[in-house]
Amino acid sequence: MIGRTTLALAVATALLAAPALAADDWKTPRTPWGHPDLQGLWTNTTLTPFERPVEMGDKAFLTEEEVAQAEAARQAMIRNRADQPAQKAEAGQNVGAYNLHWLELGTRIVGSRRTSLVVDPPTGRVPVRPEARQVRADNLVKMFDSYEHMSVWDRCITRGVPGHLFPAGYNNNYRIAQTPEYVVIYSEMINDVRFIPVDGRERIPEDLHLWNGDSRGHWDGDTLVVETKNFSDKGWIATSGSQGRIKGIPVSTELVSVERFTRVDEHTVDWTVTIEDPVNYTDTWTVNIPLYFDPNNEMFEYACHEGNWAVTNTLSGARHLEKVTAGERY
Repeated sequence: MIGRTTLALAVATALLAAPALAADDWKTPRTPWGHPDLQGLWTNTTLTPFERPVEMGDKAFLTEEEVAQAEAARQAMIRNRADQPAQKAEAGQNVGAYNLHWLELGTRIVGSRRTSLVVDPPTGRVPVRPEARQVRADNLVKMFDSYEHMSVWDRCITRGVPGHLFPAGYNNNYRIAQTPEYVVIYSEMINDVRFIPVDGRERIPEDLHLWNGDSRGHWDGDTLVVETKNFSDKGWIATSGSQGRIKGIPVSTELVSVERFTRVDEHTVDWTVTIEDPVNYTDTWTVNIPLYFDPNNEMFEYACHEGNWAVTNTLSGARHLEKVTAGERY
């Protein structure tokens, strides 16, 4: 066990580290203490949908031509939106949100050419129980009634584990740092910092439940395997609209998440997570998302609470509408 000051200095030093230089005979780089080196600034922005679109049926992979067409269409859409003049919002209309500088729409399909980030079951669809879908639907109906029904992301609490590594519309950057005792993942979104012990220490007691669970990692060859248990039942498995119908599916105390991080080349960390939660799913399901190194990438501050009036204004606006409409639902 190392002290907090020593750990902080080690993490600060590691945060400055970039992936090693490429070589024709590339091998997994190592830290000074011999662990596979996953350190660097990574992003997982992608054009590949989280689940396979229903209209694709059992089509698991795109052709190279289809990939080229999809990527070209996305680039054209971005160019067209960038060329459009800003629209002045009128009273009562949607005032809009971030411009293209802040959004990360994804411009490339994952290298496997899969039609979804969900790779198991073979359908590319998450096997959600009807009861879990009902909880999601109930929260959607009641989201303006109380903060308790709003997204834990909107409430600036957390994007969860493993949900913090599911791509969103922006802030898809992750800084990985390592010490002999920890792998540390700093997420741009909500500025979550996740400390994963890799020194074989015991887990916390089973009756303690945490928002992001209790993670323990170990090395399986060149792969970091992280098993997370002891979740509370307050979170969501996914908080971004990029996950479609999975956004808002609840987490139970029986959730077990098993992640695998593998540095596959100079610019890529392959990340796979298998999720087991019999309360909310009829079977396990697996997601595979590559993390890419971009030398031009940078992380921005995510000031979620400072000056954030979104929850207050959303609920006060709902109360005002209730008065205006004499209690009618909207």
